[in-house]
Amino acid sequence: MNIAEYNSCVEKYLKMVYRISFHYFGNREDAEDVSQDVFTKLFSSTVKFKSDEDVKAWLIRVTTNMCHSYYRNPFRRRRTEIDETELENIADISSSEQRLVDRKVVIDAVISLPEHYRIIVYLFYYEEYSIHQISSILKIKETTIQTRLSRAREKLRNILSDSFEEGVLYELY
Repeated sequence: MNIAEYNSCVEKYLKMVYRISFHYFGNREDAEDVSQDVFTKLFSSTVKFKSDEDVKAWLIRVTTNMCHSYYRNPFRRRRTEIDETELENIADISSSEQRLVDRKVVIDAVISLPEHYRIIVYLFYYEEYSIHQISSILKIKETTIQTRLSRAREKLRNILSDSFEEGVLYELY
């Protein structure tokens, strides 16, 4: 990969890698560390990519693996609360204050999920991958993806039921 291709990949996929990392850890510092390491690995990689989709899938896989490694690291800092600035950077929110608060509640709920649910929710709803695509990226059986997605939805429904009226959740995303 030459410098121009690398810079193009960084520009195109940095936000995605950061968002995946942020959904794992819930704090900016760890997400930035993982993002930097992912792109360092991309730069030093000898993998030949056939298309942009291959690059994207490779980055998602490497990001999730690095998040797992960082998560297991005993020196990893504890999570911190999301502030409004972080939320704007992650969700690209530019709407009214109430929608900002609503989205913050939803993102906080997603971040509160166990890590094996968070990444699937992120890939399915934010990156709009199909269950089949998520299965091939994460190298997990499709039935497992379906089960985890179903359980994550149920957990989110329970977490968010007190925060929103019925029907409001479907308007958020």
